Amino acid sequence: MSHAEPQTEVTYLRSLKTLLQIPKNDKALFQAIVNAPFHDIVQATRYDLGIVVLLLVNKKAGTIDRIALSKTPQAEGAVKMSEKPFHTIKIPVGHAGNIIAETIAANKPRQTDDWQYLFAPAMSVQAAHFNQAGAGIECSYVYPLTGARSGGALIFSYYQPVDNIHEPHKHFMQHYCDLVVQALRG
Repeated sequence: MSHAEPQTEVTYLRSLKTLLQIPKNDKALFQAIVNAPFHDIVQATRYDLGIVVLLLVNKKAGTIDRIALSKTPQAEGAVKMSEKPFHTIKIPVGHAGNIIAETIAANKPRQTDDWQYLFAPAMSVQAAHFNQAGAGIECSYVYPLTGARSGGALIFSYYQPVDNIHEPHKHFMQHYCDLVVQALRG
């Protein structure tokens, strides 16, 4: 596919569904989930999308675990600035003040322009702000993955302020989450 001509939203979502059907094991599927939206860089740029993160509930440990992180310059910037390795950042299920835990509990999307609410209590406010600055991210949306394994969420992080995130962005996030839930059930 040529990167010169952007796909329509319907075509883009159809191609994402196909990309999520290819992996043959969990590790490959998890990476496909966070990287598929960037297969068409023109479309990802039209959405102002910088990072996608997959989180799953670990019922045994009572935590929300970071499972996969997209391979983008913004994600690399966050990792470089992080005081903790990506996979070691775990959030207690039901932790008040963490929008990931709140999103999963309420089964409703949430947004923030301050990453302290994505990392509490695993990281300090300052450490969370360093991660966000390293990524160059203005805002993040957390969408629940209801019915996918033991539950979880996707984080969509944008390099635009929240005032620039509109219905097409929200439509994409909701439809992509639906595709991810189907893939995780498969």
